[in-house]
Amino acid sequence: MENSKVQKTTFFAKDDTIVTMTESKKVENFNHTFKNSSLSIYDTHVEMPLWLHEAYQALQNQTVKIDTKKKDGLNSSDLYRGFFESSMDGILIINAYDGKIVDINPCLIQMLGYSKKQFIQKNIQNVILFKNIDWSKILFKDLQDEEYVRYENLIMETFDGNQTFVELMAAVYSSNSERFIQYNIRDITSRIGYEKKLTDRINKKELLLKELQHRVKNSFNLITSLIHLRSGIIHSDETRNTLEELTLRVRSISYLYSLLYETDSFYETDIKTYCDRVIQSMINLSTNISIKGYIEEITVPSKAAGLIGMILVELISNAIKYAFPDNNNGLINIELKKEKSQLVLVVEDNGIGLGNDFDITKSKSLGLDLVSLMINQLNGKITFHSENGTAIIMSFPV
Repeated sequence: MENSKVQKTTFFAKDDTIVTMTESKKVENFNHTFKNSSLSIYDTHVEMPLWLHEAYQALQNQTVKIDTKKKDGLNSSDLYRGFFESSMDGILIINAYDGKIVDINPCLIQMLGYSKKQFIQKNIQNVILFKNIDWSKILFKDLQDEEYVRYENLIMETFDGNQTFVELMAAVYSSNSERFIQYNIRDITSRIGYEKKLTDRINKKELLLKELQHRVKNSFNLITSLIHLRSGIIHSDETRNTLEELTLRVRSISYLYSLLYETDSFYETDIKTYCDRVIQSMINLSTNISIKGYIEEITVPSKAAGLIGMILVELISNAIKYAFPDNNNGLINIELKKEKSQLVLVVEDNGIGLGNDFDITKSKSLGLDLVSLMINQLNGKITFHSENGTAIIMSFPV
């Protein structure tokens, strides 16, 4: 027998015939030897049992694979059905071609109060509970373009006539050469109610805040009016000047509150509008001194704006009182600009100057003491230059 690595097996037939065969079907020569005989038998008679055995094994393996696939498919189907039936969102399945309802889960039935028979095989546009929704748009236009849409605050009508706010998500999918649309519908009526309550509370607080702003503004006006009345009956020039300075300080804060009230902005302020008002209120303090402002349009926190306004009041009033003796004509320039992450404020005049040995920390002026204090609150720096007048340069982060 000519074949490599061929294993032989010997067994006996009923007539004591000794049969020798190989385990391979690729054997080219195969002999059966009988006692006292040289008879040769065709090899397929012996190989047939092996072929049948191999075919049986292959069939068994294929059967196991098919059963496994069926089992997996059954598990997937059961899993999806379990999700469909127990979902806390309403689920609606619709044929994408004709708009007929294919299936609906218990949650949506309970949510809307209709029976399943009132849905199945009906066109969704003819179901009364959806009458407030443009389903033709949802079904065809948006879904054909995106294959997924989401809508909030839609209104559905329940069986007893109540309106329910829902959030709707829809997606297109294919199954067995057919296209379906699955809608997930979530009842958000409670959420809408909470949001409305929250919105009402916010609106009430905003109204209360505006009322407080208005009252504060009126209070400042009352204070400045009382100071003005008092200064009118004072005979001391020093006392009268002190009251006038106090009036300017109170008025600068009043301007800020007025601006906040007018713009409905409680946390940020347009510094140009605010500073222009402060400067304008001080122009009439002297007839021989001109005040000009060059203010960039910058938004700053309201607290910082208030401090900047009071700084301007102190520096401008100081310049008017001390920089131009003997009623000399003069000019005060004010510049406020942003340089990188710093806000730079410059107040300069062409008056007599401060002197080379001026030190703000040793100054006995209440106004300059206030300026130094407010610059520290702004985490800023201040420098003085006295050449052909006085230039005060302040910078602070914004």
